[in-house]
Amino acid sequence: MQPFRSFDEFYALYMESHQQPWNRRIHLLGWSIAAGIVVWALLTQHYAIVCLAPIAGLLAIWLGHRWVEPTDEIEFKHPILTARANLRMFAHMLSGKLPF
Repeated sequence: MQPFRSFDEFYALYMESHQQPWNRRIHLLGWSIAAGIVVWALLTQHYAIVCLAPIAGLLAIWLGHRWVEPTDEIEFKHPILTARANLRMFAHMLSGKLPF
């Protein structure tokens, strides 16, 4: 059984644990570094380096929730929904709908 009836329900809970702007910024930085690693690995054809991308992203998430906004770490319990929620949160941040 799914713990959430919809993605919007999950996203609302997700945003409750991402109220601090610095936590959101750390998340965005981690994902940006991860994306940069993937692009760099593809451009240089050092494909094994792609394995570092999730480590960079998860480290940033962990740091943000360890020191800036301690939570129950919903990210680690629902990684696929979290990835989607991160992308929505980042889109809201970049469009001005959510304070950066």
